[in-house]
Order: sequence, then structure tokens, then C-alpha cells
Amino acid sequence: MLDGLRGRLNAGRFRRPVIATGPAMAAMAGAAYLVGGVIGLFSAALENDRDGNAYVLAMSLLAVALGSGLGLVAVRGHRLPDTFYHLLALAPIGVITLGVRSERGNLLAMALASLLILVTIFAFAFFTWVAAWSLQILSVAALIGTKLAWNAMPWMAVVAMSVQNVMLAVILGWLVRAAARAETDDLTGLPDRRGFERALASALDRAARVDRPLSLAFLDLDDFAAVNDQRGRAAGDQLLHLVAQEWAAVVGSDGVLARYGGDRFALLLPLSGSQASAVLERFPREFSAGIAGRCLDDTPVTLSGRAEAALEEARRAGGRRIFCSADSAADSWAEMAAALSAGEFTVVYQPIVDLRSGRVTGAEALLRWARANGTRVSPVDFIPRAERSGFVTELGRFVLETAGREAASWPVPAKITVNVSGRELHQPGYYDQVAATLMTTGLPPERLVLEVTESMLEADSPVALTTLRRLRALGIRIAVDDFGTGWSSLSRLDRLPADVLKIDQSFVAAIAPEATSAPLIAAITALAAALGLRTVAEGVEEQHQATVLARHGCEEVQGWLYGRPGDSASIRAALRRHVATDAPVPGEPLRPVSSP
Repeated sequence: MLDGLRGRLNAGRFRRPVIATGPAMAAMAGAAYLVGGVIGLFSAALENDRDGNAYVLAMSLLAVALGSGLGLVAVRGHRLPDTFYHLLALAPIGVITLGVRSERGNLLAMALASLLILVTIFAFAFFTWVAAWSLQILSVAALIGTKLAWNAMPWMAVVAMSVQNVMLAVILGWLVRAAARAETDDLTGLPDRRGFERALASALDRAARVDRPLSLAFLDLDDFAAVNDQRGRAAGDQLLHLVAQEWAAVVGSDGVLARYGGDRFALLLPLSGSQASAVLERFPREFSAGIAGRCLDDTPVTLSGRAEAALEEARRAGGRRIFCSADSAADSWAEMAAALSAGEFTVVYQPIVDLRSGRVTGAEALLRWARANGTRVSPVDFIPRAERSGFVTELGRFVLETAGREAASWPVPAKITVNVSGRELHQPGYYDQVAATLMTTGLPPERLVLEVTESMLEADSPVALTTLRRLRALGIRIAVDDFGTGWSSLSRLDRLPADVLKIDQSFVAAIAPEATSAPLIAAITALAAALGLRTVAEGVEEQHQATVLARHGCEEVQGWLYGRPGDSASIRAALRRHVATDAPVPGEPLRPVSSP
């Protein structure tokens, strides 16, 4: 642990600021050289009777030319070696010192000496503390040396400039590093999720302007949870710090490596997907990775979605492998985006019924896809494609807005259940999106139930859990779908901020016609009661299933016995019928207006 702490201290001492990207450094250096060159030209023009003007003019013109070239480098997004930038900061100290010597005894000497402040600005904005202070000491030494060796300036000017440069160094260095720490992970010294997302947006914009390749990779450490559980959190932190150092050494200055959260890292590389995969092959440690290459019109959300889908594929395949998102992911995105714009996607509603009274208490919103030629695409086919391509976030937004608007107009304040993917919960703006949708549609939060599939939710993800807790605090209820079919444990369920437990239809289908009980369903309903959760059974198609479910205390059901998915008008009709009769017959099928 002591080694880890020492490593973090050294990282803070020798690490460059997060803003020290290639284009930013080129732009700043170019601006400094241009400003310095222009000041030199004007100063020489004002002192046109001095013999040393030839030197000043030559150096000023060279500075203007070099500054223009660096500006072109910044526009094109190129990365120059760090050594080149150190020379760019070191050379002006010598050039300015010689210029002050040639103009000693006049105002032009002080004008040239004042340009050392540009070296201070550049060094403390982009270099490590050690390199920046080394250049600062050289600058102050140059000022003092011009006085002692050639009496080039008055002592008052030397002292004023030296104090001014040192004060600027302290203030600028602190401000830049304070800003960098706001987007830096304290444990590893890498950019955090916020810093990485800013870098991703900037890199995508730059790659689109110059039409250059860009790949995004998400990496998960394999068996990291076991290290935390068996050796303690301190050992886990030390492992993360070591991994960050090892991987950063492989990436070098060519890419952006970040700690995205937990044991997940993110990597941006100006390479194609296959080239990025070759870089990852050199990474030590065992990990799973998903890579997505930039496609035309990609946004940070779409590119991240494909990379996350690729990572999920790698994990489903057993981990310890690198999965590169296929080009078909971009094709799937484009096809479904076109279908959504053309109105081919629609939302249908399956009623949810109180098992004791038979009253409709709400409905689950389900997505359907009917092509323009009339053919239907099964959710079994297009939902996995949407997950892999990352388009599931766009479909989720569409379903939430459509279902919220329809449910707000129902004659009875019934609940509406909407499925949400794990990927949506990891979007930084998902909470704000849901809150804005509720405000726009007029749907009260307590009428919305967000349904999370247990097998797809990373329950240990602090991002997902925080989002769920914030949504629940807003008044929205959370349902855990397909409970019992994925990896389940009492501790996992206890961590989830849930209100409803949905019994998977596979357990319901297993109830035989002659059965009087179902032990698994009895266990699930007992567990839900102990945790204070309501239960909803899916896929109820036969009366004997409803009977057994009622016997075991299941509270609500949905399935073909009570109504097939239909449009919003079918739910309105069912709600009106229940209001009129006030006592519908339990088990009586609801007849929707249309059944897709």
C-alpha cells in the first residue's frame, strides 16, 4: 500500500496536465511564437536607429513563420514529440538573452526580456512541475545574467520581471492542475470518466474534420472482484494503480487512456479498429475489451454504445478476449435510425392486472417493428441488434416519450412500465432525460415503472446504481425483470433500489395443469414479501397458472389470459370498462382493439 501511495505522489509530481494534448500544445506554442514575433517586429520598428535591429527582425520573422507552422499542425490534429516542445520552450530563453545583450541599455532590451513571460505560460500550462520549474529557473537566471554580465537593464526591471514571472508560474500552475484534477482519477492519475468524455467529443470532432481514423475501446479487468473480495480493497486499489501505469506505458502519447469507473478503463486511439486491437494485444494483465471504430456521423453516444456492445460480446464469450465491433453494427444503426424516422417503430401495451380483483392496474410498453412493406421484425431479432450497435439508447428514448405521452392521457391514473437497458443507465444524462420526459408529457413520476432486466444490469456498477437511486427518489418505481434467470444472490438483490420483482414466464410456464403449488414461485414470492417488494408474474396464459400464483401470494399478472399487446386505445377501453363495471371477472380476457 505504501508503494501505491508513493506511486501516486510521484505521478502527481511528474505527470503532465490533462490538457496537454498534441493539438492544444501546438496551438498554444504557435500562438506564443506569433505573439512574440509580432511584438519583436513592432519593437524593432520603434527603435529603427539601432544596429542590433537586424538580429531582432530576423528572429521575429522566424518566430512568426514557426508560429504559423505550429498553427497548421494544431488544425490538422497532429502530435509532435514531447522533446520538440521542450526545445520550443528552451530556445526562446537563449534567443531572447542574446537579443537583450545586443540591445542593452535601451527600451528594446526590456521589451525583449518581457517576452520570457510567454515561456512561463507555455511551460506551466503543459509541462510537468519538474520541467516547468526548470525552465522558470533558467528564465530568471537569464534575466539576472543579462544584468550582471552586460548591465543590459536596471536592477528594478530585472527584479520586477523575475517576481512577475514567478508569481505567474505559481498561479497558472496551480489553476491548470486544479482544473486537471477535477477531471482526473485520484487513484490512477488518469483522466476520469468526465475528462475522457470531453476528450472523446473533441477527438471525434477533430477526426471528422480531417477524416482520420479513431477507435474507442472499453476494457474490464478480469477477476478484479475476486481480488477485492479475497485480498481487500487496498489490494484492489494497488492493482488498479499498477495496471494504469503498465497500460499507459504501452499507449504512450499516441492515445488517451482513462479510468472510466470501477475496474473499467477507456482508451482512445487515432487508429483503425484492427490497429487498435493490435495495440491492446500488447497490454499486460488479463482483461476483456470491446473496440469500435469511428463511422460517418458518429456521436460520442453512438460510438460509446458500439464499444460497450463489443465489450459485452467479449464478456459473454467468456472474457479474456478482445472483440472488435463489426461494420454491421454501423449498418444496423443506420437501418434502425431510418426505420425510426419513417415511423416503422410503434409502441404497444400489454395490460397488467391485479390478480385478486381482476382490475387493470397499468400496462407494459412493448416495442414493435413493422417495415414499410408490411413485414414484421421480431423483437428477438432487432433488440439484440440494437444492443450490439448501441441504437438501443435511441429506441429507449422513443419508447419512454411515446409511452409517457399516451399514459398521461389515460382515463384512470394507471401505471406504465417501460424497459430500460443497462447501457441507458450508464449514460450520464439518463436521469435528466427521464425527468425532462415526465415534465414534457405531464406524466406523474409515481405512475412510471422502469423495468431493468436482472441479467443485463451490472448491479455492482456505481453509475447504474446511483442513477436508479436518483430516479427512485424522484418517485419512479423500479422493477427487476426476469428474476431468477440470471446470476442472482440475496446480497445483489438487496443492493438494487427495487420496488417490484417480476417472475419470469419460464417459471409460470412450468406450472402443470394438475399442480396445486409451485415451490420456486413460492420461494420468490416469499423473498419478495420479506424485502417489501410487489410481485408481477409474466406469461400467464392459463387459468390454472393464475390460480397457483394467487395461492402463493403473487399480486399482479400479465399475459395472454388477460390481454395481448395492443395499441393505447385498447388500454383506454379496458380502463373505461373497469371503471364502468367496477368489478370485472378475474381471468376474463381483455379484447384489445388491435393485436400486433
